[in-house]
Parts: sequence; C-alpha cells; structure tokens
Amino acid sequence: MTWKPLHLGLVFTSLFGLWGCDSRDDTEVDAATVDSTMTPDRFLSFINDQAQLGIGDYQVVVSPENDGDTGSYQLTVTLPDGSSQNFSGSWPVVSGAAATTAASPENNPSHDISLSQSGALSFSLSSSVAGHLYLMKNGSLIADEAGTSPSLSWTLDASEIDSQAYAEAYYELVDPNNERTTLADWKTVNGFDQGGVTHVVFRDTKDLGYGRDMYVRETEAGGLAFYVDNYVVIFQEGSSSNYGPLNLDAALAQDRNRHIGTNAIEFSRLDPDDPTSPRVLKFFTFSPEESTGEQARLLKANLDGRGIKYMPTMCLVCHGGTMLPLNDDGTFPVQSVLSAKYNRLELDSFEYGEEQGQTRLDQEANLKQLNQWILNSYQEINARNQDTRGKWWGDYAIEMMEGHYGGAGLPNDTYDVEVPSGWQASDTRPEGVEVLFTDVIEPHCVSCHSLRGTEAGNRETTTVNGEVISLANAISFSSYEQFISYNDKIIEYVFRRGVMPLSLRNYEKFWDDPDGAPSTLASFLTGFDVFNEDREVEEPGQPYARPGEDRQARSPVQLTAVESLFSDQYAWQVMDAPAGAEYSFSATSSVTSTTSSSISPVFITDTDGDYEIQLTVSNGSGESDSASFVLTIDSQGIDQTSLNFVDDVRPILGSDTLARCSNCHNQATGRQGIPVYYDDSNPNQYHDVLARVNLAYPQDSLLLLKPTQLQHGGGIQINRNTVSGEAEYQTLLNWIREGAVCGDDENICPN
Repeated sequence: MTWKPLHLGLVFTSLFGLWGCDSRDDTEVDAATVDSTMTPDRFLSFINDQAQLGIGDYQVVVSPENDGDTGSYQLTVTLPDGSSQNFSGSWPVVSGAAATTAASPENNPSHDISLSQSGALSFSLSSSVAGHLYLMKNGSLIADEAGTSPSLSWTLDASEIDSQAYAEAYYELVDPNNERTTLADWKTVNGFDQGGVTHVVFRDTKDLGYGRDMYVRETEAGGLAFYVDNYVVIFQEGSSSNYGPLNLDAALAQDRNRHIGTNAIEFSRLDPDDPTSPRVLKFFTFSPEESTGEQARLLKANLDGRGIKYMPTMCLVCHGGTMLPLNDDGTFPVQSVLSAKYNRLELDSFEYGEEQGQTRLDQEANLKQLNQWILNSYQEINARNQDTRGKWWGDYAIEMMEGHYGGAGLPNDTYDVEVPSGWQASDTRPEGVEVLFTDVIEPHCVSCHSLRGTEAGNRETTTVNGEVISLANAISFSSYEQFISYNDKIIEYVFRRGVMPLSLRNYEKFWDDPDGAPSTLASFLTGFDVFNEDREVEEPGQPYARPGEDRQARSPVQLTAVESLFSDQYAWQVMDAPAGAEYSFSATSSVTSTTSSSISPVFITDTDGDYEIQLTVSNGSGESDSASFVLTIDSQGIDQTSLNFVDDVRPILGSDTLARCSNCHNQATGRQGIPVYYDDSNPNQYHDVLARVNLAYPQDSLLLLKPTQLQHGGGIQINRNTVSGEAEYQTLLNWIREGAVCGDDENICPN
C-alpha cells in the first residue's frame, strides 16, 4: 500500500506507539476535561434525559423492614453534588412498653434533604435489623427500597434512560436467550460465516469521526445485519484531533492497535422465537479484542471522548428512537425498540481512500446496495400498522432516499443530493430556501430528524404563508414550513444551548465556519439576536439566564437557576413588588435576604400580588446575562406543594367532560398513531404521563409543549390566552416543578 503523505505519522505510531495511549482503553476512560460552564457538553444525550428527581425538599423515612422490630440505625445520603449527610435514629420513635413499630412511611423517623439540582441520589443504611427506606416529597411516596439484612445500599440514578439498569433491561429484551454476548456469537447468529457479505471502508466526518470498516449481509428475506470495526488514532483524551483523517488510514490498514471496538446493528425479529413478530433494529456494542481474542458485549462506552454513556441511549439518539423509562416491572419498553431506524448512508459526508478498491467510485455500488437495504427496511416498517411501526410516519425518509438515486426503484447508480418537494422554491417560500436545505438542513439536521415523528394528527392543517399544511409531524423537517415553525426552539437549541446538532462531530462541523451554515440558518430566523459585539453570529458558550416562565403560586415558592446555561454564579433580586410588601430569599431554613446567590433559593412573602424577579447569571468569562419573570403570589390559590397527579393532573387529561386530551389520546376511539394514551382506561397512565415530563427542565416538558403548540397535531388544547387555559397550564407547570408526585390512589400510583 502507498500511504498518502499527510498520514505518514500513522506508520510510525503503529510501529513505535509514540502518540497517545492505547485506544483499547477508550471505552472506559473518563470524560474529557471540559468546562461545561463555558462549552456545550450535552452530546449524544436526549433533550429530556428523564431525570428521576427534580429539585426541592425531600424526606427520607427509615423504617424497620418487619413489623415489631426495634433497634437503631446510621444513614448516609450522598447528594448530586457529591456531598454527604449523615443521620441516625432508632425504633420505636415513641418510648414506652406499649410502643410498637410497623414497616411503613408513617410513625417512623423522617430526615429532610434538599436537592439544588437533579441528579443521582445514594443511600447507605447500617442498622441493627433489616431496614426499609422511603423517599417522600410533599407527602407522596416517590420510591422505596427494602433491605434483607442490617445493611442496605440504594441508588436512584440521575437519568432513567442512561443507566446500567436500562442497558441490562435492553439486552434482556433484544437478546432474551443470551446468544450475542460476544461479537463472534453475534456474527454466528447473523450468518456471517455463510458468506454473502458486502464490505465498505470510509471515515464518517460528521457522526463520530471514526475510520469505519463495515460488513453487511442479508440474514433472511428482509432481515439485515451490519457490524463496523471502529478505528481511532488517539492523540489526547477528549481532543477533537482524535477524529481526523488518520482514522481512515487505520481502518484501511485494519490496524488493531487503533481498533477501539465494534458496533453492530441487526434488523431482526423482536421475538427470536416467533417468526411472525415484527423486525426491529437491535443495537450492540462490543469491546476491542481481549487477550483471549474475544470481543465482549458492553453495557456502556465512550463514543465521542465526552464520557461514558449507556446502551442503547447513545445509539437511539441519532436513530429516531423514542426513549421511554423502564416499565414499572423493570422491563424495557417495547415502544422504544420499535421506534429505531437505520440512518441512511450519506456518501457526501464520508472520506474515502485513494488506492484501487478504496475510492468512492470503487465502492459506490456496494454503498448503493447498503442504502437499498436500508430503504427496504424503511418501507417494511412504514407498511405496518401504527403500533408495530413505532407510530412512525416514514414517507419523508423514503422520499429522500429515493431522491438520492433518481426516484422510486433507485434507477441511478450514483448518490446525489436532491432537494425534496417540501424544500423546493415556491412563491410562498423565502428566497434561498433551497440553499438553506443543501447547506444546513441536509448536512446537519435531516438525517436524524427524518426518522422522528408520528402520523398522528396529519389531517389537522393550518395556514402558513398562504399554504395549507400540517404541522403535526413538523419534527421530521419534511418541509420548510414545518422546520421554520420551530423558529424559537431553533434559536434556543442551536444558538443558545448548543444541544443541536446532537453529535459532537456534527456540531464541530456546523460551527467550523460561523459565517457559513450558522449564518445561513440565522438569516431565516425571525427575532434572531445571538450576536457578538461585532454583530457576528455567536457560537454557544455565553451565559444564558433561564429563571422559568411566569408563575402563579402560594408563598413560599421554590425557584431555580438550574435551567440556565454556561453559568456558575447566580444573583436573584426583586425588580418590582406590591407596595409595602416584605419579602426574602432563603437558601436554607435559617438564612434569609432580600437578594440571593443560591442556584435554587426559596422566595418568601406574606403579601399577595405580582413580583418581578430578575435572575443574573455569569461565569469565568466575565460575561453575564439577565432575565426576569413575574411571580404572582396568591395565598388563596392552589397550594402548589399539594398538587398531585391523581387529584389535579388526571382530571385535566382524563375522561371527564372538561378534558380534551383523552378525546384523541385513547385506544378505543382516538387518533391513529398517537404514541400515548391519557384516558382513564390506561393502567399505566401515570407512568406514561411521567415519561412526557422533564424534571430537570420543567418548562420543556412535552406535557406542556404539545397542547399549547400547533405542532401538537390536535390543535391548541390549552390556550394560554384564556383564563381557564392559563390556570390549567399553571397547574401542570407547578405540579412538574414540585416533583410531579402521583398521590395516594393505589390503583393509579405504582408505589
């Protein structure tokens, strides 16, 4: 092989190991040292990471596991920031010969803890008898754990969709017979020893930056299996320099010293023992070769140098997946598995070798074959009923794939980018809309977005720029009108938060030239104001204050700056208040002030009325940002700390005459393709609602966004311009901010 001069360093590295560390350890390295107060760092993560706990006050009740047991205990609670609190107590609480104990949250010692941010919470109990821990909030049970011995350890993970338990449950569902615990076993199951393998090699420049050595075969009529050996030349842990052109040479040379692991995806029967069950995508990650020569299946990996993430979340993030928490019985939700799709191979985003057999021209036929198989999988999924296709509307993804090769049947031999019908110039679309598609949407957005969305509500239309269209499936970005309907979210997610594009390499490519794709996109957005002092489009990293929307509540009120970005310093102050009102902020129960520097203070007043509260945030860059909201204190209104799902939220969603949600969100007479049922006949009603709640960023909860926006597909069902609509919105918002507790009905609440 003749090496290109640019890549000569790989030869010396392979021989002498001069650069970096052995990349075989890459799957277990810690996250790169990234200052998240000044740099976006939420890649390969869902917008809603399904935090288990919101901020605020909780109570930990310590009970004996068995009625009548007595004794003492020591309890250590580790908070999200790593600090610990120690408690002790004994049973019974009331002394005297007549006192008895019972295993329950009532009449047992209770200890207060406060969370200033969502995150993992760990408990370690040492007691003279087996104990039982109950985590309570506002009188409702959040979770509990029983012990079988005098010691008890219990952890509530920070995320319900990014944890070891989630990964274990996933593999139990997609590989129930444990036939794929090594790569060799996976290959055997999928028939790679039987031939018929299509092979390509390239470097993907916008996904993970790996050198990809890919092998694919049809496993049965319509079945499909991919595995990819990934190669990375590591210069420095977490550095973008690790993901450059040298990785292609490592893949072409199959340099096993640079092999960091293998990803595998198969399109196979959901139930391997039932040939009539639908085919679904199943994702597997395998380690580099161990000393035994085996590649073991992994529960977690560090794909982009930004730290460990668990299966399958890090895969489904870009494969159209809908990530739902585990079922109440601990099993993996089938709906999430049904929602995954293959990504089309975007040939223009790949880098190819220069030698014979390595070039794009030499591999074009094989790459087309792979895209043909991927298209076949789209068509198979799209032809199913709504339940077995994961509610997906696949017409747009099919249209795009066919457009790359000249139309239905893929008559062209070569791949090209065509502007789909929803993005072509028209009298009602702004000038340059096709450039927006080819320079921004196609290379940075649509590969993942075309795999998202449902068919629900496609019949609901609205008029945009004189065009009658449906916004129900706008998340797929299948037209300019659908894309631009997210104008404000695009400004927030792309330019302020930096959470889109969702993969680190794509993000870096997008921002490589701020005068390119970012400026092109910004020119189409109304109200765009994210500029630096030279009026140039600003890359995310500047402080961004988010104190929350206007609220109505009783005093005291929990506030938080957790939703703010790129900040580690906070300043709260009241800008306007009712005449004569006295008020204070409290960071703890004993310290109060008319201002606060706490990330999550409590606001206290005894005077009703409107308070304009300003939050100013800053970081080490010396930059700052301020934002205000109006807090309406109403001592006669609903006590937000008493809100629960059973009594307050369920009536808004459920089957009474005032409810609108369940008119469509029901299995019997509702709209086809709706991914969740809110009617009272749903036995998992609370669980399903909680999956649409964002405890880390409450105002971003789908439960609030969907019924208040046109993208809902069912029209605006909670109209905030009306008194009744705003009251319902405030009920839902305050319920989420107070931890989204369930209540006491044993038939509805899982605990």
